[in-house]
Amino acid sequence: MIHSFDLEKKVLSGVLQHQHKWEEISSFLNERDFYSEDSKVNVSIFKLLKNALNNAENIDETILVQRINQLKATFPDSVDVAEYIYSLAFYKITENIFLSSVRELKKFTARREIYNSCKNVADFVKKADPNLKYGDIVEQSDQIYNQNIKDFEMTEAGPVNLFDMMEELVEDRGNNPVEDFGMLGPHPRVNEMYGSLLLAGNISVIVARSGVGKTNFCMDYTTKVSAEHGVPVLHFDNGEMSEDELIFRQCSAMTGIPVWLLQTGKWRTTAYKDWSVEEVVQKVRSAWGKIKDMEFYYENVAGLSPDEMCSLLKRFYFSKIGRGNRLIFSFDYIKSDFGSIGKVDGWQQVSYLVHKFKQTIHRDLSFDGKPCVSMLTSVQSNRLGITNNRNAGAIVDDESVVSLSDGITQFCSHLFLLRRKVAEEIHDEGSNFGTHKLINLKARHLGRDALRAIHPVEMPDGTKRQNFVNLKLENFRIDECGDLQDIVDSFNGEGIEVRENDLEQIPM
Repeated sequence: MIHSFDLEKKVLSGVLQHQHKWEEISSFLNERDFYSEDSKVNVSIFKLLKNALNNAENIDETILVQRINQLKATFPDSVDVAEYIYSLAFYKITENIFLSSVRELKKFTARREIYNSCKNVADFVKKADPNLKYGDIVEQSDQIYNQNIKDFEMTEAGPVNLFDMMEELVEDRGNNPVEDFGMLGPHPRVNEMYGSLLLAGNISVIVARSGVGKTNFCMDYTTKVSAEHGVPVLHFDNGEMSEDELIFRQCSAMTGIPVWLLQTGKWRTTAYKDWSVEEVVQKVRSAWGKIKDMEFYYENVAGLSPDEMCSLLKRFYFSKIGRGNRLIFSFDYIKSDFGSIGKVDGWQQVSYLVHKFKQTIHRDLSFDGKPCVSMLTSVQSNRLGITNNRNAGAIVDDESVVSLSDGITQFCSHLFLLRRKVAEEIHDEGSNFGTHKLINLKARHLGRDALRAIHPVEMPDGTKRQNFVNLKLENFRIDECGDLQDIVDSFNGEGIEVRENDLEQIPM
């Protein structure tokens, strides 16, 4: 079997001789690190040492021999336990070698756990009910394998006292300050007000009516974050868009060239706006260098149940991304007509779907207790979100527009409403402030300018309104155009800093 008796002996010698180091290793060194199928000597000695040190007792080889004799334990390998313990005390080992030995011993444990996990999967597959569906076999095999590995990774079992960790964490962050928390996106005002929409273990949701641009926003946002931070994207599509459609949309968003020119292939022979044919060709081909090192994976999940989708997500992550590495998960989009989970109402299915995704990215796909996968998704708004043939005062801009289930709002960390501006708003606010509004409905965390996000904006007539971000959507490309406060500042004649955003200038 996979173990090293001599390495276990070195670790026991180190624990006995360097008891002041126990707190440093106690959170991850445990009984499972000592192989006990052939001999229970080492694991028995470790248990006695662990109990004494956890109770803040000083223990030496004499006390250890006495206690193991009191247990009246017998070992089938005929080891003289007293002599063996005295040899541990006289074996000279430095602190550095001791700590290195602990790390090496954990490697043997990892190999043993992986071996045992594979055996358990093999036993399950051999004895599996022939009536099980293919997806159920894969799902249960995943659970058996990954649960054992996850258990091995956990550094500490049971509840922890957060106040015990506070000083060290805050002081460490003070010693190693960071500019921002999480992967920031391409929109400066969104970053400043709401922080990252892609924090690991969190779900951000965009709600919009059909055709407004929720898929466009999610793909544009995740692609730009992927390019900026070098993190792969996995995109689950519910079967409404083919690979080709998404590719042409992505290319249009990256180059500013209309999808029609790309789909017809006439981008090589047609001028666009004030760009010559040569400039159009150059803009299209400029994308090839950008995408060379980018990863955007597509999977059609139409008809799959929440459990099957989460199983697919986990298999992709472990096989393609690797345990402990970051991944952006994009899901298009939340609806109630996915694979059946039983005879339950649609809102219950939706709540189960979101809960299952949250559980997967927050708990199952974690490493050393920390999540590694962030999720951005969308949902269609209900009829309250309709803006056609309505004036600005009759439009509903709150979370009552979210369709399907309250579970969406409950499990997400950020919730935004994306809608087109009506003609009245474009006229009143100015065409240079974009075509769409991004309105925050829920924020579990905020950015560096939190007050700008939560304080109402005072309008020129003295009324107050909730702040929102202006977006311009054109050719599947999304550019930010400031927020409501910037609009008011422009009305008041205040100078507005202008920030370049690739194709155009946008007021910030």
